[in-house]
Amino acid sequence: MSGSKRIEWIDVAKGVGIVLVSFGHLRNGDGESVWLPALDVPIDAIYLFHMPLFFLLGGLTFSRRGGFKAFLARKAKTLLVPYYVFSLYFLAKPFAILLIPSMRATFQTSHDYGIAHQFLDVLVMGNGLWFLMAFFVGECLMYGLTSLTDDGRVLAAIGMASVILSTFVSSQTGWPALPFQIVAGVKAAGYMCVGYVLKEWLKTIPRRRAGVSSACAAIVFLTLAVPAVAGIIPDGPALLTASVAAAFLGTFAVIWLCIAVGSCRMLAYIGRYSLVYYALNALTLNIMKIGLFRVIGINVASTPWFSQLLAGLAATALALVLLTLANLFIQRWMWWAIGKKHPKQAPK
Repeated sequence: MSGSKRIEWIDVAKGVGIVLVSFGHLRNGDGESVWLPALDVPIDAIYLFHMPLFFLLGGLTFSRRGGFKAFLARKAKTLLVPYYVFSLYFLAKPFAILLIPSMRATFQTSHDYGIAHQFLDVLVMGNGLWFLMAFFVGECLMYGLTSLTDDGRVLAAIGMASVILSTFVSSQTGWPALPFQIVAGVKAAGYMCVGYVLKEWLKTIPRRRAGVSSACAAIVFLTLAVPAVAGIIPDGPALLTASVAAAFLGTFAVIWLCIAVGSCRMLAYIGRYSLVYYALNALTLNIMKIGLFRVIGINVASTPWFSQLLAGLAATALALVLLTLANLFIQRWMWWAIGKKHPKQAPK
């Protein structure tokens, strides 16, 4: 959307999503909580809904304008190009470990960083900045679905079925992985369908009602999320149902809260440039964690959860400051990497 047509609460919601992504990246490698173990459960709960939030917001802003050729070119420039440019960070890791084997301990992960495996993982499987690849697949699926039907009930049914099916498939171990984040792309399209169907209703909901709805959704979310991430709910249909319900409840709790708030310049700024904030998030949080917990030597791993929460919030805030500086650089000097025109050619 152009600057004049932007809906601020959508940008605010994206900004909240980026803050949650940053907080989630306080973990290390493949999910090991080394420096802030008390934050394990809260981060697990956040992971239930922070990416569905972005997917559903994508449905609110989805457009087929310009026809399929223009649509595909636009999405390739704004999603695939950033994916491959900024995923080079993930390809740098195996070379760093090859040259300096002791760096494996710095990454605090058991992940296979063999060069051949990592190149396949990032370039073909889409496991670098996986969200961008999944979003691209989801957008392409949305183009096809909305071209076939504009019936809200049909799209909502397809969306819910896609979310449930993809959540089930992604929860299975031992199944062969599909390339280019296809399963995650189906899930993305599912949430986009729901957002696409509800966009007009969400744009007109009164702010006071949105605030009450957000509080109610948050309470119900916690009653489902805590047992799900704490292992109280056993694997199977019950956990699948709880996970999907929690994803929608957490997503709508944030959306309704942002509608109620209406305006927040800082979060709206982050949301407007969420592509850069996401693309450099893992790198920036790794720099911040190494700086705080290894170089400076801050050690709160054995302290009460509140101390760890304060340390985590501080690290997240500092990382967001670094990301803001990085965004200014990207917008000025690497505009081509995020699908934008040269600043001198961009419309005022």
